[in-house]
Amino acid sequence: MPVGVPTVLRPPLPRASSPNRQHQPPPRLIGDPPVTYFVPGETTSPKFALAFSRGCHGQQAPAPSPLQPGPFAAFCTPPIWPLLRQAQAAGRTWFYGDHAFYRRGKFYRVTRNAYQYQPTPATVQHATPARFAQYHVDLQPVWQRTGTAIVVCPNSPAYMREHGIDARQWVIDIVTRLARLTDRPIIVRWKAHAAARPLYVDLHDAWMVVVYNSNCAVDALVAGVPICVLCPWAATVSMGVNDLALVEQPVYPDHRIPFLWALATRQWSLSEIAAGIAWRALQED
Repeated sequence: MPVGVPTVLRPPLPRASSPNRQHQPPPRLIGDPPVTYFVPGETTSPKFALAFSRGCHGQQAPAPSPLQPGPFAAFCTPPIWPLLRQAQAAGRTWFYGDHAFYRRGKFYRVTRNAYQYQPTPATVQHATPARFAQYHVDLQPVWQRTGTAIVVCPNSPAYMREHGIDARQWVIDIVTRLARLTDRPIIVRWKAHAAARPLYVDLHDAWMVVVYNSNCAVDALVAGVPICVLCPWAATVSMGVNDLALVEQPVYPDHRIPFLWALATRQWSLSEIAAGIAWRALQED
């Protein structure tokens, strides 16, 4: 193949070793299935690309490479972000893959033309616990109203940089402002330190968790801890306060548990993604 010509790969069909791998025809769509991009040698993006391209009857292509015609899809690691930005600038439909809300590493979430899924009020109202129950999440039944510390959870520096934010400066600004607003102890949790100190250790006595759009907000809601969410398109933005000035005025929405149930319906295993289950659900969003 000549140098510089991008390779577009047709994924092999995975063997039907799981009951979830049902060979169903793709749903009727407006537009074409996307090209799903991956970075050769990475752990996750190739597996995701294989599954998603199989599930939507599309193609896959290695990154970096020129943007192919049609919609874009990927598990978006840093090398793929330039392609995502090109697709967005061109007005393409884009499908964004990421780790799941629950049981990250085994399940994955996918959104259409959005970075995170935001359940509508109607979706939350009609949510059921069936899917959520499959993840065996240790859900606290009531809100925690007696915590002490404020836990600040930035996203990774690489992720925040893709959104034009310097993570360390963001933390400095947040902590500086909080110190002016409250006398409560402030704990900063960097993602890189999570393995050494699990989040539940700090949630045990947390008054509020502050995030940009980190999944730590979902973990906080599971633990019954109030949240402050500062990103307008975060999945959890409707479930907490959105201004640091309200740090002493947390909110405790009555629909916390149905909201968490609703999030559970928008994450899937790789075998479910390969079977087209995610793709069919995305046509409803």
